[in-house]
Amino acid sequence: MPRHSVCRVTRDPAAAPKGAAALLLAPLGLIYLLFLLAPISFFLAVSFLKYSATQLYTSTPTLENYQRLLFDPFYTRIILDTFRISATVTVITAVLAYAMAIELFRAGSTLRGLMIFAAVAPLMLGVIARSYGWIVVLGQSGLVNRVLLATGLISSPITFIGTEFTVIVALVHFMIPYMLFPIFSALAGQDRQLVPAASTLGARPVRAFLEVTLPLSRPGVMMGSALVFTLSAGSIVTPTLLGGRQVAMIGQTVYELVMSTFNWPLGAAAACILVLCQLVVMFLYLGRARHAG
Repeated sequence: MPRHSVCRVTRDPAAAPKGAAALLLAPLGLIYLLFLLAPISFFLAVSFLKYSATQLYTSTPTLENYQRLLFDPFYTRIILDTFRISATVTVITAVLAYAMAIELFRAGSTLRGLMIFAAVAPLMLGVIARSYGWIVVLGQSGLVNRVLLATGLISSPITFIGTEFTVIVALVHFMIPYMLFPIFSALAGQDRQLVPAASTLGARPVRAFLEVTLPLSRPGVMMGSALVFTLSAGSIVTPTLLGGRQVAMIGQTVYELVMSTFNWPLGAAAACILVLCQLVVMFLYLGRARHAG
């Protein structure tokens, strides 16, 4: 009799946390279902329907939308430009954020707090305000052109707005925090004695960084890169305000197709391609992280 009661007691504590975890995860799962899976499923279904100028779309199934996006040179160029710009932003952001993360890791508590505030401060402003800030700096009569004209380095203002260069610079500025903090978390989890130990064994600073610090911080770099790439590929406001018609990305194309030309099927197909590419990047990150683990 006591033996049965003991067995019963050992089972109940194991079963209770599972039920409690499911109960706690239920609201989050409902939110994901309503605000993520349901809209994506709707757009996925609409992307296989035929466009109608009077009804937005009809019930006729078709693959024409995806064929147009994948084989029309106009949309193919937009997709390729989006991936190229996003990859460029990711690489530049990784280099800059890694240097900042190392200094943040080495800094004292007071300086570290100031550096974290400086990194987070841009996130306190809306993306529109930050984009207009870059227009003030890089516009025809902006700060950069005024300085260059005053110093005599140029004779006429340089056109920055409406170029891919400005879009990349602004996106790098916006994405720095999303790359910085994953890398800093990876560096903070390292043993501070590893690099001195490598130096004791004869490793120079560069070799110690390449063989000790960088491999151990790779998960942070991968996570930050996945975040920056997906956010850059889906950006709308920054390319629109700073790139205009000269710089087209998938996010802008989806917005214009849905809100301006009301071609919902084609816009839904473009959105699905964007989401699919973002999911592929995230799954590649998860696969590499599992392999590293």
